[in-house]
Amino acid sequence: MLLEQISMFSRIAKEQSISKAAQAIHISQPALSQQIQRLEEELGVKLFERSNRGIILTRAGEVMQKYSEQFLETYSNLKEELASLESYNGTFRIAATPVACNYALPCSLFKVNHKYPSYSFSLNSVPSTEVIHRVGHGQADMGFIVGATDNPEFVCNLAFSDKICLVASEDYRCPDSITLSELKKFTLVMLNEQFSSYRLLHQYLKQAGHPLDTLRVMYHLDSTESVKSTVLAGHGAAFLPYITVKKEVYQKQIKIISVMDFDLNYDVYSIYNPHLVKNNPALEKIILYFISIVTKSIC
Repeated sequence: MLLEQISMFSRIAKEQSISKAAQAIHISQPALSQQIQRLEEELGVKLFERSNRGIILTRAGEVMQKYSEQFLETYSNLKEELASLESYNGTFRIAATPVACNYALPCSLFKVNHKYPSYSFSLNSVPSTEVIHRVGHGQADMGFIVGATDNPEFVCNLAFSDKICLVASEDYRCPDSITLSELKKFTLVMLNEQFSSYRLLHQYLKQAGHPLDTLRVMYHLDSTESVKSTVLAGHGAAFLPYITVKKEVYQKQIKIISVMDFDLNYDVYSIYNPHLVKNNPALEKIILYFISIVTKSIC
């Protein structure tokens, strides 16, 4: 039994005429009669009788009419609900590590919002561990973390790669290039342990034989901006992802100090949980579009 045949039957029952029904749905009368005959053969009952008043329903036809109306209404509701998924205009929630949230993603988000204007977007700055928690529990539709995750629940893609650099104010007295061993001569300002860049640096320097506890770390601060303010005031040097200082470097407020034999990547990955978005095609489209443009559209 085809949906089309049920719809044709319903139209004939409404018009009480095969010719009028054929005209209304723009097919020939013989073709319509043939479809109804096939429906009757499949069901094993006669649905219509001819009379002087035209077409009338048999008792089987009356039962068929009741269920055809229910079926067609259910199908209409199904199409409506599917369409609402495609045009859903809720809030797309993004959780991102602070550097990605504050320095990289706003420009990408502008492009995504332009592509999907019916959505509103929220972008929240939280540590990578909290990003993973929120995406895993459906509290965020998409996340950005430092370093890849091997959690099998997630689809994980490299979003962008940056470098961690040693930076100081433009007038800070220091050579343009130093060795790792010479780091001990300089006062350093660090982010605190909750930041991924700190943990990456801690592990890298430890493996290189220059653990952080052997360096002159003046203090640890809780935001990239506070570290930059301290550096700009000339109170020390700091290791920061390049993306966080590139504006100040361009404006010649901050300079990069080359450190020989130092090469540390700051890799940011996008994550999402395919099981939580599989029933929402609209969300999945936004996620896949975001992934496709993020590398070339970061600020």
